[in-house]
Amino acid sequence: MSRGPWLTAVCASELGTLFVFSNFTALLPLLKLEWQLSDTQAGAITGFYQVGYIGAVAILATLTDYMPPRRIYLLSALWAGLTSLAFAFWAEGFVSALVLRGLVGLGLAGTYMPGMRLVAERFASGRRGFAMGCYIGTFTIGTSVSLLITAWAHSYWGWRWAFAVTGMGPFAAGIIAWFVLPEGMAAVPRPAAAQGAAPAGLAPVLRNRTALRLIAAYGGHAWELMGMRGWIVPFFTASLVARGADLVDATRAAALAGSAVLAVGALPHPFSGLLSDRLGRAKPISAFMLLSAACSLTMGWALHWSWASLVALGLLYGILVTAESAIISTGVADSAEPLYLGRTMALQSTWGFACGAIGPVAFGLALDWAPWLGASPDGAWIWGFGLLGAGALIGPIAVGFRDRSRTPRRI
Repeated sequence: MSRGPWLTAVCASELGTLFVFSNFTALLPLLKLEWQLSDTQAGAITGFYQVGYIGAVAILATLTDYMPPRRIYLLSALWAGLTSLAFAFWAEGFVSALVLRGLVGLGLAGTYMPGMRLVAERFASGRRGFAMGCYIGTFTIGTSVSLLITAWAHSYWGWRWAFAVTGMGPFAAGIIAWFVLPEGMAAVPRPAAAQGAAPAGLAPVLRNRTALRLIAAYGGHAWELMGMRGWIVPFFTASLVARGADLVDATRAAALAGSAVLAVGALPHPFSGLLSDRLGRAKPISAFMLLSAACSLTMGWALHWSWASLVALGLLYGILVTAESAIISTGVADSAEPLYLGRTMALQSTWGFACGAIGPVAFGLALDWAPWLGASPDGAWIWGFGLLGAGALIGPIAVGFRDRSRTPRRI
């Protein structure tokens, strides 16, 4: 299969795995009321998806240095589907939802990064930014589609069947992957230096300063992105309720608006990746993260803006908050030694999703604690989005505006 159709099929498979990504976020205001959750507890359930991911990604991504990524991908897609169905029928409150949501996150660990590795290996450096942009852009589309499907299914069958319907996505992803992912260790032959067995351990990765700077930036990116994805629907819901809307109607409208915010985040990925193929990685990363931080700091003040203005700001934020993602991941792949690519990506993903798991919880804590510090309930949103924007500033600090290296550093 040629590269174009192959990339399309891999992206379609990735889309299916992400049907379960935002289903809890879509219904968070309703489940928070039904289960009597605090904002901190709601944020913890949202973040525990990333905790499950973190618990497995270091092992599963590293295993791609030793065994075919296809095998890991297929088993993980199956796991994600089964655990999503378990959430649909067995989640009864905070503890059960927390545990089951974490188990669903284990499945993403075995699909997202192994799929990214296959894309990175199949495309040469000069075209890798665009290909990675398409792959990571699909991640963004998947989070939006997850919101839409969940809201649609809930309107007909209730929240449990909404989770069951989205749980079908990983099974479909596994079927596609069965036919298109290569059975061997790599999609293309590896360099001669990488033909032998890779020495164990992370020491060579930790000595790669270029990769570490990019990984640090990825942490700030994930902190802001996952926090925004976890709370954008509740934020829109709060704005509509403040205008007198019914909670159920407000949640559905907010889920639709939130899905649009997440969907537009897919737009910049191919273009920002292509831009970084031309201009280097550092300048676009720092520029996009500074703009995203400014947008985040503005969001908290916009609760009572007109609905059209609020959604427009959200759409702009949705574009800026994701724009650097593909560039960072491409830079990490560029800077990694081929022999240690799996481990370098494992470190990137573990650190990034650790920060991403904390982001929604920190946001929830800000909402709970801000009134104790003298802020009004509406003002608490300023604190929450302010924390996200502060995290985004890590990127420009770590990376700067000048590429340190355009080629992998020899260990």
